[in-house]
Amino acid sequence: MTAWAWILVQRVTDELAGRITSGELAPGAPVPTEAELQNTHSIQPAQAYWIWRQLQKRRLAHMTRGRVLVVGPPGEQWPSMWTPPIERRIAEVVGVLARRIRAGEIAVHERVATQEQLRSEFGISREVATEVRYRLEDLGWAYSIPHYGIFAAPADEWPVQGGGE
Repeated sequence: MTAWAWILVQRVTDELAGRITSGELAPGAPVPTEAELQNTHSIQPAQAYWIWRQLQKRRLAHMTRGRVLVVGPPGEQWPSMWTPPIERRIAEVVGVLARRIRAGEIAVHERVATQEQLRSEFGISREVATEVRYRLEDLGWAYSIPHYGIFAAPADEWPVQGGGE
């Protein structure tokens, strides 16, 4: 993504964040879909996707089980006995990687793993590997640099003991 495209992502994200914090978009209200963002702001699909990700990272919106982005931080999770197997697998892999980061096996600012490495080591699909990487970032264990990968975050950004493990 070019620098100008990224600046536009930040501008639209800031605009939506303002609408959320002002109450114009109330808790529980759906965030404009990626298609709506594309049409309204004349942006590319990847930019709309990153706007959604930024809102989630700022904890201004969260994805529902129906894959709808709604205003507000994630609420009560569904009971663990109902947690889909794929969700459990994501949590397991995130836990392993978080423990490696905490133990220093993956150094601060070191690449956590490529998608292929995750797929090979844990026997997971591309989609699950992608979600693992996003979850690490959302929890504070890692940060991403577009087109370069995901890297272990400094200790002051990690969740409190037990978070994400």
